[in-house]
Amino acid sequence: MEAVLVPLVVFSAPAVIVWIVSYFNARKRLTIHETLRHAIDKGQALSPDLMDRMSMVTDPVRADLRRGVLFLAFGAAFGVLSALIGYEEAEALTPMLGVATFPIFLGIAYIGLWAFGRGKSET
Repeated sequence: MEAVLVPLVVFSAPAVIVWIVSYFNARKRLTIHETLRHAIDKGQALSPDLMDRMSMVTDPVRADLRRGVLFLAFGAAFGVLSALIGYEEAEALTPMLGVATFPIFLGIAYIGLWAFGRGKSET
């Protein structure tokens, strides 16, 4: 039972986490749209300042920085875990470090996107 349950949890957990994050991001965007629609239906004028603040909630440039830092932290945590497991099982160290490089490179890519996007939005 353990031989099936552990790999099932390990491989399904990232998919569940991605689904949860996507679901709540979509709900947040829907709430913003509903709020704006309700204000427009009531006849309220939407100031440029309000529109700027509402757009900052779903700002992709800021989201890239956050995702990048989170991916780097996840990769570093997995690297530390692999080092700790490597003390007991030396042959497990290299494959686990290899897996840890994926989130690290994703984090570097997101931080690069943030840096390029930040420079374009300031001009």
